[in-house]
Amino acid sequence: MIIICVIFLSSVSAEEIDTNSSLELSDQIQIESSPSLEESKLEVIDDENEVPDVPDLIFNDTIYIDSKNVNDYFKDGVLESKYSNKIFVFSQDFDNLGKLNISAENVTIRGIGFKLTNTVFVLDNKNITLQDLNIDLDDEFGENDGAGILVYSDYANLINLNINYAVPNNVEAYGIYAEGTSNNPIRNLRMFNSSINFEGHNDKANVYNAAVKLVNCRDSLIENNFISSQLPLRNINFGPNGAELASDLVLTVGMEGCNNVSFIGNLLYSEVNQRPDYEYPSLDCMLISKSDNSLIANNSIFMSDFETKPGVDNYLYGLDIYNLNNLTVFNNSISIITTGGKLAAGTAYPIQITGPISNVSITKNDLYSFSNGPNIGVYSQNYYGSTSLLINDNNINITGLAGVHEWALVAGIESQDTFSVIHNNTIEVHSVGDVSIDDNIYGVSYRQSTSGDHKYDIQNNTVYSDGYYGVNLISSVDSKVLNNILISYNPEFSNQTKTGFKYGDINQHKNLESYNNRVMKAFEYFSGRENVIDGGHDYNYNPSNRNNIDNNFDGRDISSDDTRKNYSYNPLIPGSSDGSGVDDGDAWWTKPGTEDDSENGNNDNQNSQGSGDNDGDSSGNSTGHQVSLSELLRNFMNSNTDDGKVNVTSYNGHNSEAVANASEVTPSAEGKDALASQFKTTKSLDVASAGDSSSASKKVYEIDEKNEIDKFIPSVFFIIPLMILLLIGIRRKKSSFE
Repeated sequence: MIIICVIFLSSVSAEEIDTNSSLELSDQIQIESSPSLEESKLEVIDDENEVPDVPDLIFNDTIYIDSKNVNDYFKDGVLESKYSNKIFVFSQDFDNLGKLNISAENVTIRGIGFKLTNTVFVLDNKNITLQDLNIDLDDEFGENDGAGILVYSDYANLINLNINYAVPNNVEAYGIYAEGTSNNPIRNLRMFNSSINFEGHNDKANVYNAAVKLVNCRDSLIENNFISSQLPLRNINFGPNGAELASDLVLTVGMEGCNNVSFIGNLLYSEVNQRPDYEYPSLDCMLISKSDNSLIANNSIFMSDFETKPGVDNYLYGLDIYNLNNLTVFNNSISIITTGGKLAAGTAYPIQITGPISNVSITKNDLYSFSNGPNIGVYSQNYYGSTSLLINDNNINITGLAGVHEWALVAGIESQDTFSVIHNNTIEVHSVGDVSIDDNIYGVSYRQSTSGDHKYDIQNNTVYSDGYYGVNLISSVDSKVLNNILISYNPEFSNQTKTGFKYGDINQHKNLESYNNRVMKAFEYFSGRENVIDGGHDYNYNPSNRNNIDNNFDGRDISSDDTRKNYSYNPLIPGSSDGSGVDDGDAWWTKPGTEDDSENGNNDNQNSQGSGDNDGDSSGNSTGHQVSLSELLRNFMNSNTDDGKVNVTSYNGHNSEAVANASEVTPSAEGKDALASQFKTTKSLDVASAGDSSSASKKVYEIDEKNEIDKFIPSVFFIIPLMILLLIGIRRKKSSFE
């Protein structure tokens, strides 16, 4: 057996040596036969990572642009049509090239990490791709309509661009501007994975500043981009038919006439950098107008204005929607934070909708806003034309300043619509000031009057509020208000309020159906759903008050039936389970028949603890079992409880329940006595287990010996099959050799 093992190991080592030698020889042959470095350059070019040092090198229609040949290809700033179907790679940094006009078709302009400073592009033929370019701008480009990238053609692709534009004061400027016409729209614009940082300063001139502006671009896809802007507040110029794209002088993103546009997975950030003294200083983060059959989904939109001080009005809109049909706004996160606003003046609306519109769906969005003035999560109105929309399954959290004036409104949804369906929304509304019953703070409302009939279907909305009503409608036609719940944080709110629906003058409603619009105080709601109660075994009630709400408990409804007073101690006095903290004058809680024992210090509760017995009715209604305060409160709140029993597990022959009871320390057991009682209990357990030490050590030795045998046996059974297989292999090898 030993000889066979030695032979086997020797053969393996020899084979490894032969293999290593073969590898070394193979490497040597490959090195000697490889071409020179200069030859390899001409054979393979990785244009993503390498820049050839041979000027005007063309390989697979790829041309590398440097300072020596840039004017040859971009003659007078124009890439002519004879260079169609080519790839151009900028192979160094360039400054002040000005406007580069791409007139060739099916051209790709690429960067490989180099920077283009004050260099802008106009795409003037179809199938042009700009990719991996770093563009820094700080100048005016009036010859390019003020744009860093100006698109006039179909099938333009803007991929992985990084554009930083610090705009000079009071000049027209855009990061990206795509402009078609209604008769000849741009088609199939694609913008992916790009970053645009745009800083505008048009606070004193009526010129446009926008990071991205698209006009008459059909079937476009804008996806996974980061678009950031710092802009001043400006007036919005409303016309006879309301607002449109041309009404806004400042925008982060603006789109008009862009049917079938998909705006997906983008991150937008808009910050106010100046508040000029205008009548209605406003800013839209994103505006979409006259763009039918479109999708806005999975985007994150953030706005902030810390330039406007409290008590001064400002007007902010996260997503502003005008005059369109068939729009889906799905799964977006929109947040606005501002210090601005005052009573009855100012806005910070995550979504605003202005008619005429139809078939608009606002679904599964997270909307958050904080201001010091009027504030609404979704504001929709039919002043300029009829509106029909669906608002469902949104999470809306709004804080503003509510008041009695109709414009001092704080609401999750203000629907001044011709017809709206509002279902399954979770809405939280708060006021920065104190709230009275007449203040305008609601989850869902039609509070500010507009002309025409208003039809509503408002169902299954949950409203958390500082106010007194979940839903308020000043008028309606053929409407339903069903199964909505108001949870009020207001300390003055009374449970005597029968409904969370406020409808004003009933004569202003025709065919109104309303029922089951419930109201609850916040503490009652959260105590049943969120507060954590202990298991009841320690006779303590320890709720975790997650919402910092008033923890006043009204016990007037607890039954005074004598059959429910089977307590051996006062459950409302902490520590009374051992007879401490007892007021002898209040004997109503004392277990019947134990008055004398209690006076002598012999309490049934003390005698029962430490025994580990579980006699009596487990429900706690017998005189031999205690009912904890947590169980009492649970029964009152109609919650399910366990049967009061404690699971018993045995460790080393000891009952864990008895150990727990024996070591229990009540609030009255203080100082050295409490420590001594705990020490005695622990010591008694150690002594009880000490008698088995010798037998335990013997068992340990036997177990270790058995483990050694068990380790040896598998080794023997492993070696025997191995040797058999080796013998078979040797015989087969010998037979094959012969």
